[in-house]
Amino acid sequence: MKTISLALSLLTFLNTLPVFCLEAAADAAKDYFIEAGDVINVNVFPAQEFSKEVTVQPDGTIEIPLLGSLKAQGMRPGELEKVLTAKFSKYVSNPAITLNVRKFSSSRVAAIGQVMSPGYYEYREGMRLLDLLAQAGGHQDYARNSKVRIFRKVKGEDGKVTEQVLQADLAKVLAGDMEKNVLLASGDIIYIPRKPYSAAARWVTDNFLPWATLFLFAVTAGIVANKN
Repeated sequence: MKTISLALSLLTFLNTLPVFCLEAAADAAKDYFIEAGDVINVNVFPAQEFSKEVTVQPDGTIEIPLLGSLKAQGMRPGELEKVLTAKFSKYVSNPAITLNVRKFSSSRVAAIGQVMSPGYYEYREGMRLLDLLAQAGGHQDYARNSKVRIFRKVKGEDGKVTEQVLQADLAKVLAGDMEKNVLLASGDIIYIPRKPYSAAARWVTDNFLPWATLFLFAVTAGIVANKN
């Protein structure tokens, strides 16, 4: 009888173990803070046409149908659910919003600044600066390729995460110097700045353009007055 009783107790414990694990996982998900680069499933019930999978952009926002751009970075999934529920309530009767972080940002890299298609891209082992540039559609005409900055989070031996800023010369890479084609790490954010104005261009912007705009306004006003 003792053996049977012990077996039944063990079976009862094993049956409750998956439930306990699921509850622990759910609690961990509740405490997670959304980060840029996360991929989130947004489910809107009963208006499924507004359900969407979105990626948190480098500026921390997500684009939601009907609602537009909303801040998501730094919020818990439950907090964002409440925000979306309140906003969708203006358009949908008794909406039920559920969020699921499908993919975390650690497996992505970002290209921002003077690139054709800024945003997050899937990270692959062995990925280099030129690979990311190709995915981002290339650089814009006024990109300052010699002053590319790479923002990278590094975990130290003490467990603390610090952010490093690395310099890269994309201009030399594009000229054929593949030794400058930096190896990227998961989570990197690559920023390509704009070329600075020359002294002459800055003088024109500060001194000539305001007067030119005023002159054109005066000419336009004179034409309108003559017509009347």
